[in-house]
Amino acid sequence: MKIGFAARFSPLDKRSWSGTTHYTYQQIKKNYEVEIFNYKWTWRVREWLTMQKSLNRKLFKKHTVVEFLKNYAKFFSKQLENDLKRRPVDVLFVSASSQMIAYLETAIPVIYMTDATFRQLQGYYSYFSNLPAYNLRQGIELDRKAFLKTAHCMLASEWCKNSAVNDYGVDPNKISVIPCGANLDAIPQLSDLNLNAPGQCRLLFLGVEWDRKGGDIALETFRLLKEKGINPHLHIIGCVPPHDLSAESAITVIPFLDKNDPAQFQQLQQIFFQTDILLLPTRAECAGVVFSESSAYGIPSITTNTGGVSTYVKDGINGFALPVEANADAYANKIGQLVSDQQAIQNLKLSSRKHYEEKLNWDLWGQQFAAIAEQLVRH
Repeated sequence: MKIGFAARFSPLDKRSWSGTTHYTYQQIKKNYEVEIFNYKWTWRVREWLTMQKSLNRKLFKKHTVVEFLKNYAKFFSKQLENDLKRRPVDVLFVSASSQMIAYLETAIPVIYMTDATFRQLQGYYSYFSNLPAYNLRQGIELDRKAFLKTAHCMLASEWCKNSAVNDYGVDPNKISVIPCGANLDAIPQLSDLNLNAPGQCRLLFLGVEWDRKGGDIALETFRLLKEKGINPHLHIIGCVPPHDLSAESAITVIPFLDKNDPAQFQQLQQIFFQTDILLLPTRAECAGVVFSESSAYGIPSITTNTGGVSTYVKDGINGFALPVEANADAYANKIGQLVSDQQAIQNLKLSSRKHYEEKLNWDLWGQQFAAIAEQLVRH
């Protein structure tokens, strides 16, 4: 069987969609011949869209998400449609690119993977806020068309599924909720992990966007833990906090680590090995690759029940997802309870790793993709 792999960004680039496009491609390639369908903008399309973006910003103080404009989607859908006639495949897999299939006409069964609908992102992520009415209208229209055209949707969370069903009218029988795995080239063996409770409180905040990931809550949580006499250490990786932390000797800030660079990945891996809890009071989260990654290292996550998080973090199994309105006191109390009970945190570390092995890994995703693709071809 030949699988077509279509995405707006190359699956050969590990940075695409935080690595998810690459790791899904690797899984599909294990069992099938794969044909990549990936296109660049023409100068004419790019200039036209850039002009719209500029005009909306200058004249109306509006943000424009050009990839959710009808002309953008029609351009990419037509490119793919013509290419499929020259390079036919048995099943077409599309990675988080509704623009490529919204106006696609083909008899080839399509499997579509994403972590959110355009509709549910409105006002949730700042990038998708303050859009002109026509951008909002066209975005919802083309996104709905893409969902309804697919033979099967592989969605990254129950949150996304609920929107697809309730907002777009997608048949729930055409949807499988399959979590993303860990976007890491090397996963440690269970025997490599020291899951014994060390009687410490080593916290990790991992994220590029300080505000969206709840950085201020994490920082206040750290300080409250100090007041409780717990003596925590906090690693902040991926961003520079908008605060002067020079007086905080127990905070280590690493602005960026490239997982694709062997030396930097090894540094990240060592930090994972030395972390007791992932602290991520995120304000908005479509899925949760970071929770799959932390679970792979036996690190429980203390986070927020928002967006798609509850598909990844199960209370008492691989962490706890607190209500969105929970403040730093609630986070500090939860962490304090865990680190004061060594047996409890040791059990949580063990069950976090088990949850990764049973639910949050790419091999499982690949197996379910194969089952869906084979069924589509048979029918």
